[in-house]
Amino acid sequence: MIIVYNILRYFLYGIIGIVSIFNKKLRIFFNKRLKQDFSKRKFSNNKNEAILIHMSSVGEFNLSRELIDRLILKGENVILSIMTDTGKAAAEKGYGNNENVAIFYFPLDDYVCLANLFKTYKIKKTVIIETEIWPNLYSVASEKSELYIINGRLTEKKMKSYLKIKGFIKKLLNKAEKIMVQSDEDRKRYVSLGLTDEKVKVYKNLKYSIKYEKISEEAEEKYIENNIQKDKKIIVCGSTRPGEEKIWLEVFKEINEEKEYQLVLVLRHLDRIDEVINEIHQVFPEGENSKISYSLMSEDKKTDILVVDKMGVLRDFYQLADFVFVGGTLVDIGGHSILEPLYYGKKPIIGNYYQNIAEIVEDAKKMSFIKIVENKNEIVEYLKKSEKVDTSEFFRKNNEIDKILEELE
Repeated sequence: MIIVYNILRYFLYGIIGIVSIFNKKLRIFFNKRLKQDFSKRKFSNNKNEAILIHMSSVGEFNLSRELIDRLILKGENVILSIMTDTGKAAAEKGYGNNENVAIFYFPLDDYVCLANLFKTYKIKKTVIIETEIWPNLYSVASEKSELYIINGRLTEKKMKSYLKIKGFIKKLLNKAEKIMVQSDEDRKRYVSLGLTDEKVKVYKNLKYSIKYEKISEEAEEKYIENNIQKDKKIIVCGSTRPGEEKIWLEVFKEINEEKEYQLVLVLRHLDRIDEVINEIHQVFPEGENSKISYSLMSEDKKTDILVVDKMGVLRDFYQLADFVFVGGTLVDIGGHSILEPLYYGKKPIIGNYYQNIAEIVEDAKKMSFIKIVENKNEIVEYLKKSEKVDTSEFFRKNNEIDKILEELE
């Protein structure tokens, strides 16, 4: 099967070569990945041995930071293989000056490039972050090193596709020494593909090992000076989706009669700002008994309702908040990450639609570190409380990076 796979690849190369004559962007993409010079070693400890960590994008890179740092601390050389431009840029920013880290684009599962990489470096272990199945990578890595999958996951949809070529997938996955998956459901799916229970182990998601950046005193003071009313209880609604802002505006209208609260709306998509401004006017029509002030963050005003019109600041507002709502959960989206507010010591409020983050929500529920609401009345009642929680134990309990590292020894 792998022979057929490579024959098809070389036919595809011919087509891509013709198309790239007329498409500069495509040509640059492939040249970056297939014409790399692997010979420029930079390891300062003069060892030829290294651990190769392959990941797809910036998301997988962020997941892997603690793993990478711990391996470097143990004196290991690390090679990072990354598919995307943004992922490679993030890796260069984080480790470009580290003499014990080499960073390359993933060479698109090209057998010759991979063989060259493994010939240049004495790679003793290869780690795949999450489950990217690349036949040539699995084959070369298992032949030249020990192959591991970390933070593996397998959706029901993908498993159905794999079952159509079960024999081939089983053969590839069995090349791994150990497959470490995120949940028991993932483990069951891997086993259904023909892997043994001994090969597949469940460890908590690498997300629990992420160390999020803390806001600086200077940045906090600037928010307080320009946008945040520290004498009020700050409600931050993060990554909100259509339909959720209106619910929170109605909650705010009911609860803020004594002007005790400030509402901060951080939309998932900034192109909806005009839509949300219209909803503010609908919920708070002009009139003597319904005066309400609102502003965009860029206007640097302290108002009752702040609509954030800037990207990349949600984590800052989570740290400034008294209450945090995580969007995509009051409407059927499936939920966005609750880890950031938990990391900053805030108990997230979510709705019933959390299927995308169910595993982490269940972990939070076990420790009473999440509030799930069904309607506006439940939100209002919860906001009247002043609940303080210490969520640091949540990460200590669920961070299993030590166990994962033991598997690699």
